[in-house]
Amino acid sequence: MKVEPEMMEGLQPGPPEVSEEPPKVALFDYPMAELGALVSGALGQTITPAEFRALEPIDQVYWTPEELGAVMSDHGFVVQEGQVFEVLHPGQIKSLREVVLVALSKEKAWVMSFDESANTWKGVGTGDAGKFPSDLGTEFVEPERWTIFKYSRRSAEHLAVVPGIEAHWFWSTIWTNRDLYLQSGLAALLTNIFALGVSMFSMIVYNRVIPSNAMDSLLVLVSGMLLLMIVDYVVRTVRNSFLSVAGVDSDLSLADKLFAQVLDLQYKSRNGTVGALANTLKEFEHIREFFASATLVSLIDVPFAFIFLAAIYLVGGYMVIPVVVGILVMLTVTMYIQPRMKALAKHSFEDGQTKHSVMVESLTGLETLKLLGAGGFMRRRLREVLERQADISEQTKDGTHLSTNVAQTMQQMVQMSVVATGAILVADGEFGFGAIIAATILSGKAIAPFAQLSQLLVRLNQIGVSYEALKELMSQPIEHPQERSFLPRNQFKGSVEFKDVTFTYPGQQEPVLQNVSFKVEPGERVAILGHVGSGKTTIGRLIAGLYEADSGMVLVDGVDIRQIAPSDLRENLGISTQDVWLMSTSIEENISLGAVDSTAEQVLWAGELAGVSEFANRHPDGYKLKLRERGESLSGGQRQAISLARALVRKPPVLILDEPTSSMDARSEQTFVARFQKAKFDSTLILITHRTSLLSFVDRVVIMEYGKIAGMGTTEQFQRAQTDRKAAAEIVKNAVSAQAGKSPTSAASKPDANTPASEGNA
Repeated sequence: MKVEPEMMEGLQPGPPEVSEEPPKVALFDYPMAELGALVSGALGQTITPAEFRALEPIDQVYWTPEELGAVMSDHGFVVQEGQVFEVLHPGQIKSLREVVLVALSKEKAWVMSFDESANTWKGVGTGDAGKFPSDLGTEFVEPERWTIFKYSRRSAEHLAVVPGIEAHWFWSTIWTNRDLYLQSGLAALLTNIFALGVSMFSMIVYNRVIPSNAMDSLLVLVSGMLLLMIVDYVVRTVRNSFLSVAGVDSDLSLADKLFAQVLDLQYKSRNGTVGALANTLKEFEHIREFFASATLVSLIDVPFAFIFLAAIYLVGGYMVIPVVVGILVMLTVTMYIQPRMKALAKHSFEDGQTKHSVMVESLTGLETLKLLGAGGFMRRRLREVLERQADISEQTKDGTHLSTNVAQTMQQMVQMSVVATGAILVADGEFGFGAIIAATILSGKAIAPFAQLSQLLVRLNQIGVSYEALKELMSQPIEHPQERSFLPRNQFKGSVEFKDVTFTYPGQQEPVLQNVSFKVEPGERVAILGHVGSGKTTIGRLIAGLYEADSGMVLVDGVDIRQIAPSDLRENLGISTQDVWLMSTSIEENISLGAVDSTAEQVLWAGELAGVSEFANRHPDGYKLKLRERGESLSGGQRQAISLARALVRKPPVLILDEPTSSMDARSEQTFVARFQKAKFDSTLILITHRTSLLSFVDRVVIMEYGKIAGMGTTEQFQRAQTDRKAAAEIVKNAVSAQAGKSPTSAASKPDANTPASEGNA
């Protein structure tokens, strides 16, 4: 969506006139998202178009078939592009009964599934596809016009070596690149076999060439070794390339899965601070570095040390004993300190979370810290964490140094022992001098991976702690689990109802809402009034599905919202919250955030109605003005105006405005109220506020007090109740009747000719 410069012409500073009729909104006009919903539904796992739009990282309205295939793969489907004759050949039909065919052309698309009872293909078209052709072989024979895709549910899980590996968030990425890792392992085998060549070369030269002065043989041996070294270099390069490709693919896949998990977490699943969560995500760096560093290569080389041990035994007999003893000593020391090192890695992770939390809190609240002069307090908190981390780091270094020093000493002792043992064996005539040289070289190669084992285990401990932290994150419940399907629901009518709703925030003891019941009819405008902490904002969060009620039901259009996909629900809600969050991008993109199908006309209309145009028109960049992080370059009222425009831009069936003018001055508030009253649209409005000045454009008032409904009535009744005790008693009576599930018998249920019929309904 683009706003051209000429579109900004005619928008002058000052309160502009708001067009009475909002621009027409083409909701849900996403052909590929609709196509994905049809495919997933035909395969037994319906994914609504709203879920595709809300969760998938594609910033275009119209996706390409390749992008749709990638998105469907993320949801557990297998897609394959096929030739027309392959998928429509009669012999192929039986094998395709478990799949769905998608035929795409520039004009239309068909989703086809095989009907076994009729022994034929049936199809559903998108857009103006028309009637499904009866003869597929005639309709789809033009490969230049039609592209056929085969979709199926992922069915290779039972073939996996380890059950569940195909669906696992971490191991599935390794399994996907198993061919590359297998080839890397084979390359490692070759390089370690090639490493035997230098030892064999040295032994032959000492035992054969030098005693017989066979220079011609030496030339041949050198030539062979040069060729071997070239091949070894090529194999090592190819191995590194395999690991690099696999590492990059695993890196991208894992990072995307982790961030998608965070964005889809249920609100109640959020544990700890934002800084702690950010630090948990940062732990992915340890895993990423593992795949991209020499650590993985060292780990792969460890098993091949036994090849060198076997080679030492073959060329030097008992000279292998000192090498085996050295390896056992190094393993014993490393395993002895391993539990301590593992515990230190865990403590280091916990302190890292605390440090990250302190830093994030300080950066986000830097202005407040400066104004309060509280920088020293945050420095003390950070210093305490840094001191603990420094102590843990020193203990870790001590353990690493112990293991490294033992390894270096053992390498020297092993080399000395191999030479001494070889001398005895040579003196007995069992081997030649070349065997000592070969065994010495091989002993260094055999013991090298174990000498690095302590450092390798330090890295593996960090990776293990990171894996456990990320595993806990990935095990948290999300809003769109693959095992659950929702029926697609398009545009709603706009009724909202609470039935005996009780809710307590996670980690708290006292309920925020207690047995709350009320109903808002489609198109009705209701204000929810109450003091601070009365539960007003919680009502909006429950309607949006951010939390689930402990008991009772929240219904939209008469349907329990637990039956509605959260993405479908929120596409039909326009919400402006008290805490305005803005991105460091343009005003236009902040307004159209989440509504990629919005047009320039809709953005300008919403901006005029919310008051954004008053400050956007006075800037040379207009709606293209780039904002700072969190909108710090704007005043509180200006940020709130953008939040209101964001809620209005899609002209949703239900509007929830939480303290929409709390940061505005009296003039700005009056201007907004006047504009809102003049604008004509039939959305249901739930106005959450403690200001009675906003009641002029609502039909009915619900009064909250300590998590319960204390009063209910028309706006006129509420205004009379300020001075009339009888009217006040009537409002309380209406609330009691509504909570009891009875229709109010007061004047509130009998509106006059000037009052909307819905005003008397609780």
